[in-house]
Amino acid sequence: MSLQWLGRVARVIGANAFVYAYLRGMQAVPGILGSTVVLGLVLIVLGLAIRLGRMVSVTAAVTAAIGYGIWFVEPVGKPNIDTFEGWVTVFALLIAAVGVSQLALQGRLREREALARQRETERLYELGQSLVRTPSSELFSWTVVNQAVTAFSAKGAALLLESGEVRRAGDSEQIPESVLRDCLRAQRPYFDHEGQLQAVPVQRDGLPYAALALLGGGLTDAGMRTLGQMVGNLAERLRISDSLARSNIDLEKQNQEVIEQRRVAESLLLNILPEEVAQELRQSGSVSPRYFEDVTILFTDFVGFTLSTEHLAAEDVVVLLHEYFTAFDRICERYGLEKLKTIGDSYMCIAGLPVRTPSHPVDAVMAAFEMVHEVERRARELPQAGWRVRIGLHSGPVVAGVVGINKFAFDIWGDTVNYSSRMESSGQPNRINISERTYGRVKDFFECEPRGKVLTKDKREVDMFFVNRALPRLMEGAAGGVPPAFERRYRIYFQKAPPAFPEFLHALVNSEG
Repeated sequence: MSLQWLGRVARVIGANAFVYAYLRGMQAVPGILGSTVVLGLVLIVLGLAIRLGRMVSVTAAVTAAIGYGIWFVEPVGKPNIDTFEGWVTVFALLIAAVGVSQLALQGRLREREALARQRETERLYELGQSLVRTPSSELFSWTVVNQAVTAFSAKGAALLLESGEVRRAGDSEQIPESVLRDCLRAQRPYFDHEGQLQAVPVQRDGLPYAALALLGGGLTDAGMRTLGQMVGNLAERLRISDSLARSNIDLEKQNQEVIEQRRVAESLLLNILPEEVAQELRQSGSVSPRYFEDVTILFTDFVGFTLSTEHLAAEDVVVLLHEYFTAFDRICERYGLEKLKTIGDSYMCIAGLPVRTPSHPVDAVMAAFEMVHEVERRARELPQAGWRVRIGLHSGPVVAGVVGINKFAFDIWGDTVNYSSRMESSGQPNRINISERTYGRVKDFFECEPRGKVLTKDKREVDMFFVNRALPRLMEGAAGGVPPAFERRYRIYFQKAPPAFPEFLHALVNSEG
């Protein structure tokens, strides 16, 4: 006999003993009414039916009926069950025992079902939480089968994807792939309660996605269907998340491309326009003409350029011009000059525009020295070109603006432009030729050689000067860098430090005494 049956026998014996004890106790109470005893027996049987079940309560009811007939129905001492009162007592107790025990059994079954549904819901929730944390769609299908085995203590789990791939976990070899295929193709669940095999179709966004099977998972049919719906919903959510992530990556790439294109456009715009002018053009779409009352314009022109083109290849000429003008661009940047344009072998730049600064004549002369030095250095390295440069400078007012709508260009107008051009054309190779007005602005910094009145191309006589070197007294005690005396005077005149200084001017002053 098993322990379970031994427990039942013990409960029956105990219940009957309790009934016997109750009857014997009531018999000892003087004048007690039979109805009171019956009521007590009914309550005892009801309690036993609720707590211990049908078999115990029925045997206790029979014992109670027999005992009541023996000790409380006349003649006392005989089992008076065959009397009307005895049969009423038996039926009342039996009905109470059977009815209440049945109700109690149903209540316990419902309680167990409720607990099972609660536990099933908790497991589904735990599985859902695990699937939500899946980082990618590639890992999702594997996570489903592995977490399903763990969450439901299943023997095995299998997932057949629409692509034909199968994911298995646990002892899933007992799950036939044919069951999965039929479930996926027919979009109908499969339940084999005897074999403890359950399979449900999984849809993603209303379309077949997979078929999921559990072996020995212990889920109800409704729970298994819920599992299929949950897996489909989470798969769709992850697909959307991956799609959004890819979209964000593509959008970021596009943003980076836009930023890079904008940077290139900005760079190109700044190559043809001063920064302030470019900013105004971006903001308003046009540039208003501006009057600058005091600037210095620098023109350069190569001597021997036309002759060199006769014995140099066109490609070599372009490469040489590119190298020279690139060097000039760097010099202009170092001294704060703004390049305007190149015309053939002529290079034009301006100081004091668009940012007004009183130091522009001195800065332009220092830049001119650097340009002459660069040309002389390259002539020594490449004597076959034999290029030299004329540089002319003039200071005065100009009007500046942007003209045109296609391939627009920043330009300046006024007599100052013409005078600067005349200074260049009236100069000499590798010399810096300046006008009288510019001379008055730089004579406190540079040693200048008067040329007197020089006849220009337009048959006008104009006072001109060659700039030879920095004033010797401003170079005293200087071994390199910006000479202290030169810097001191520069700060006094212009309230700022020099942007740079031509290093070779130190050697020029020392060699000439």
